[in-house]
Amino acid sequence: MKPEGFTLIELMVVVAIIGVLASIALPSYQQYIQRSEVTEAMSISSPIRDTVASQYAERLTFPADNAAAGVPEPRFLIGNRVTGVVLEQGAVHVTMGNKASAPLQGKTLTYRPAVVTGSPTSPIAWLCGYDEPVPGMEAVGENRTDIDALLLPGACRK
Repeated sequence: MKPEGFTLIELMVVVAIIGVLASIALPSYQQYIQRSEVTEAMSISSPIRDTVASQYAERLTFPADNAAAGVPEPRFLIGNRVTGVVLEQGAVHVTMGNKASAPLQGKTLTYRPAVVTGSPTSPIAWLCGYDEPVPGMEAVGENRTDIDALLLPGACRK
């Protein structure tokens, strides 16, 4: 008769393998979670970017601040993972906080408008984070992004 079941050594090997796989997967999962938190910053700033683009199309100037754009003060533009949205010279700065992960607390994601050089009536494009303008366009406003590039969506990296 042949004995059935697993030996203690075999079970320990299986547990060790599962432990190694979990230790490899956990950091990747944490980055995934933090990227999804940055996505909220992107979505909360979308209406403000639309307002800036509309004002530029009408007046060919960028609003200097939240009041000039007719949007609420930064302290009223909050979300689960966002503590405020500041508009300065056309650039939109989203500050992470509240329920955001520890590596994102107090960090900023910036959206800058990019205009076509020599053609102010052309539509604008938006540059997210560390993204740079393409040849023939120039960015407007200061980039204050200080979030680790690995935590940003691909469009926001260089």
